[in-house]
Amino acid sequence: MTVVQLVAVALAPLLVVYVVACFRDPLRYALPPYAVLLPFSSLVSIGPGPFGSVSSLQGLLLGSALVAQLATSRRSAPRIALSVPVWLAFVALCGFSVYWSVAPLLTVQNVLVLASLVLLFVALALTRFDPLTLRRFENSIVLGGGLVVCYGLAQLLFLGGLPAPDGRGARFGNDLLGANLQAAFLLFPIAIVAARALTGPPRARVANVLVMLLLLFGLLMTGSRGGLLSLVVVLGVITLLASARLATKNALAAIAVVLLVGVLVLNPAGIGQRQLQGTDSSGRADIWTVGWQACLDHCATGAGWGSFPRVYADQLSSVPEARVLHRGTTWEAHNIFLLAVVEVGVAGVLLVLLGLGLALRSAVRLPPSLRAPPLATLLGTVLSSFFLSSLNFKFFWIVLAYVAVSETVAITAREHTVIDAPRPASVL
Repeated sequence: MTVVQLVAVALAPLLVVYVVACFRDPLRYALPPYAVLLPFSSLVSIGPGPFGSVSSLQGLLLGSALVAQLATSRRSAPRIALSVPVWLAFVALCGFSVYWSVAPLLTVQNVLVLASLVLLFVALALTRFDPLTLRRFENSIVLGGGLVVCYGLAQLLFLGGLPAPDGRGARFGNDLLGANLQAAFLLFPIAIVAARALTGPPRARVANVLVMLLLLFGLLMTGSRGGLLSLVVVLGVITLLASARLATKNALAAIAVVLLVGVLVLNPAGIGQRQLQGTDSSGRADIWTVGWQACLDHCATGAGWGSFPRVYADQLSSVPEARVLHRGTTWEAHNIFLLAVVEVGVAGVLLVLLGLGLALRSAVRLPPSLRAPPLATLLGTVLSSFFLSSLNFKFFWIVLAYVAVSETVAITAREHTVIDAPRPASVL
């Protein structure tokens, strides 16, 4: 028996105990590890394919445990989020698109990925959260963001520099979600710690400011200009909505600006170089031009979910002004709305807009004590989605789940307030 087999046999009882614990309390034992693993993508993987990463397996465990809990207990959310049926309809449309897809195999593969993400979102949205569980969820997102930035710093300082695959620029996240998607994920923990830096106890504020600076530096290491633009929106919403003194808000904004400007101007280790380039190194303009040309043929019903690479290759010759880009770039639409309309038609993009609109409505209507982080994260994610194909990534759906579970916490608190309110004395 090999060493690996011996270790597997030794750990098997612990794994069984952990799985049982997850099914007993998935929000305590399954959700936090899943949230921590999100930014690491396939870096921590035990097999090939989209479901071979540890985060995907953890997501499968989390989803199964949540479904079992919903089926056997009364721990469901007090109200079903309006966006749930919309996203289920979107998945159904994507599934049906296999019948007219120009690339049926790609459609089946991508529908399986999308369905797993949406079903996990639905399971979370249907589960009852309390303030403690929500706080634990937020802490896990922040921990995952902090750990992944520390990993990037270790690459930069001790492991020969940031990864630069296929001769591309060295950027944090190239070996994880992808640099631009890595930046989009970091908006989530940044929103959480920025809000806490304005409203928490004094000592906790200092700690949250330090964590925020670490995460901001991590975002700058990605070299994502779309991420930087979305960051401005996130911090702007946090400072606008947080219930803190104006002087405290100004101080936090000044600290963030000093770090951002300092990195962009001083350009340590070349980190700020890409944000100051005037050229479109990603080729998005060319991709969008080809995509809109493809829309003339496919936008009525769509070319099939996951078929954008095939459509792009077919349409490229009809757009002579578009550059021929390296292979990795052409596989993405770099805009979820263009992606939706090309792959699943007008109905698909309308469902995406409706789902995001309902999530935005829910975030805006949250009580002031809960509103800032979910709303800021959602707006930042939506803005970044104008430059990214993020619908098939876990962090996109966990942001939507964050809005839904925050709404659940708010509704539950409101119900308890009504129940606990003193009744007027009867008049004799």
